[in-house]
Amino acid sequence: MKLYICEKPSQAKDLAAVLGITKRGDGYLHDGKENYITWAFGHLLQMYMPQDYSDKFKSWSLDTLPISPENWKLKVKQTASKQVKVIDLLIKKAQVIYIATDYDREGEAIARSLMDRAQYSGLVKRVCLTALDDNSIRKALKNIKDGKETLSLYYAAIARQRADWLIGMNASRLYTVLTRKAGFDQTLHIGRVITPTIFLVCQRDQDITNFKASPFWTLDISVSVQNGHFSARWCAPDEFIDEQGRCINKAYAEQVAAQIKGAQAVISKAETKAGKESAPLPFDLTSLQQYASKRWGYTAQEVLDVAQTLYEKFRATSYPRTDSRYLPESQKQEANEVLQNLILSDQAVSGLVAGADTSRKSRVFNDKKITAHHAIIPTPFKVDISAMSEPEFNIYDAVRRFYIAQFYSPAEFSRTVIDVMCGNHLFIAAGKTPLKQGWKVLFNSESESSPQDEGTEAGEGLAEQDKLPRVNQGEPALISNLSIGSKVTRPSPHFTESSLLAAMENISRFVTEEKFKKILAETAGLGTPATRAGIIQGAVDKGYFKRQKKMLISTEKANALIAIMPPAIKSPGMTAAWEQELEKIASGHGNMTVFMNQITNWICKLVEELKVNSSALVKSGGTISKAFEGTKPATHECFNCGGELTRLKGSNGFFWGCKNTSCKKTFNDNRGKPVDPIKATTPQKNAPKCPECDSPMLKRKGKPKQGEKASQFWGCSNFPTCRGVQSIKPRRK
Repeated sequence: MKLYICEKPSQAKDLAAVLGITKRGDGYLHDGKENYITWAFGHLLQMYMPQDYSDKFKSWSLDTLPISPENWKLKVKQTASKQVKVIDLLIKKAQVIYIATDYDREGEAIARSLMDRAQYSGLVKRVCLTALDDNSIRKALKNIKDGKETLSLYYAAIARQRADWLIGMNASRLYTVLTRKAGFDQTLHIGRVITPTIFLVCQRDQDITNFKASPFWTLDISVSVQNGHFSARWCAPDEFIDEQGRCINKAYAEQVAAQIKGAQAVISKAETKAGKESAPLPFDLTSLQQYASKRWGYTAQEVLDVAQTLYEKFRATSYPRTDSRYLPESQKQEANEVLQNLILSDQAVSGLVAGADTSRKSRVFNDKKITAHHAIIPTPFKVDISAMSEPEFNIYDAVRRFYIAQFYSPAEFSRTVIDVMCGNHLFIAAGKTPLKQGWKVLFNSESESSPQDEGTEAGEGLAEQDKLPRVNQGEPALISNLSIGSKVTRPSPHFTESSLLAAMENISRFVTEEKFKKILAETAGLGTPATRAGIIQGAVDKGYFKRQKKMLISTEKANALIAIMPPAIKSPGMTAAWEQELEKIASGHGNMTVFMNQITNWICKLVEELKVNSSALVKSGGTISKAFEGTKPATHECFNCGGELTRLKGSNGFFWGCKNTSCKKTFNDNRGKPVDPIKATTPQKNAPKCPECDSPMLKRKGKPKQGEKASQFWGCSNFPTCRGVQSIKPRRK
């Protein structure tokens, strides 16, 4: 029997269509002969927690640290037990297993961890899937690799998982116990990715706080010529400027202004060049999250949830957790079908599709740029846009427009630069004139195709004017007006969700250690496209960041944590060193055992050193005590007894619990605050009446489904006596 193991049901369905497998079993597909296909739902197995290894780890104590399992173990996720049983039985019957998960580290680990669990020792083959269109699947099936060639990917994934576990479990417990001894009664969550991310935000906020503004001056003039007039900006001599080219000598700027007022000038150079701007590439997950954050203020997690819904529920867009903005060349054959189904789904885009030319050669089709997945694009299916919520439609609309843009001509323009000399003083004007809109007709404005992040300052450099008059070199000119601008330098803006995603993706820009810069420039940065949203949201949920409009601001807790963290944990440089070793393991040039021994020895040594010095660290005036001095977690008064409530996290999310042992009441959490149960049962304005008992209805949340956010609905306020419900119609523009 031949068994194909896929990463997800949709992947299995696409593979089955190409293999001609149509019969369905419970948790698998088959052809009635020798070919079977089964699937996971991502990682079905998860690592043991410390308390799973031994009851002694149930309580957090310095005495039980460091924790370093001799034999690493995995357990089945509660929601995956049924499917794992199906896979176990199929693996035991298989003579050949084809790994058909995503062709990357984690994809390899998903399949091989299940094979190891079932103690499979037969033949292994690798189907290297990088896209799920028919042509790409056929190509992968023709170029199947021997399983031995990709085994190193599995070793790299295991090394990453175990090393992350060692850091997270040991450091989180260690510093939580120490800070509790110092009076900070809250859990600290420390990890290889989340802690350097927190460090980035804390460092930026500290830079803003410590920033000292410096003055500089600009000199702008109005220039009159035969065919009109235009504005130009002074270029100060090198001896009077800072490293950004800004004039820092007020007296000299005023002296120049006095010399040129009403003076004659000459056009020393006038140059016009034609230019083209190609359409932006389709989105990968990170660029989609950045775009949606800038344009609509959506969080990275919200965008991921919506994109997952569009992929799984609506089948409207392709797989979202991708780091590629390119498409395989084989997908060009599907372009007409995709475009036609966009029209069938929404007649409003028929005019836009009519302008697309699928015979046009686009840079988006490039096999060399494809990783485990391709860019996020519309699928070749008719979809029901009327059932989409406003965020779902917004994201879908952006994805389809960026795809259609690939089949439009570039936008064309002319760019003109004019040099004006008045005596020895140089002034420059720049202008950009649109000649042909090309792909830009797909968008109503520049802010739609390329939205700007909130907090982004307009540059102090030369601004491009819409249109400049025609001038000739040597033509006389007159300076009619001038103005001196007195300005001050500004610090970098606070991180937004968009700019933090960009920083995580291009982390080498924020690393000061030169030895790590090159390594990080060649790796994927902090986290992956699939995990960055969860990392940022996790930092918010755990009290390290707070949202202020679109900005992410570090909290006292975050700054206290970073103050006591050793550089090896908080610096992105550590991620660089780890990624370099993991890449060596993945390519077969590194040794997983050696890597794990190094990580284990390092974390154990760190724990032992801090245990020895724990008394000095937590006493009054000690490093940890001083860092957390005055840092208090948010508390609220108990609605039942008036005692103190603290925010806790359970298996179903955050909630608030009373610290009073005689009360022990718990309350729901709403955006970091406890929900008053009396107010929660007060009907909202415009709430409908219950169709069963005519009582007012309350807006409630249902249980989240696989890959979807919890949906809202109207529920009777007389629950549980009456169980009447009514759906809330989704809204969209």
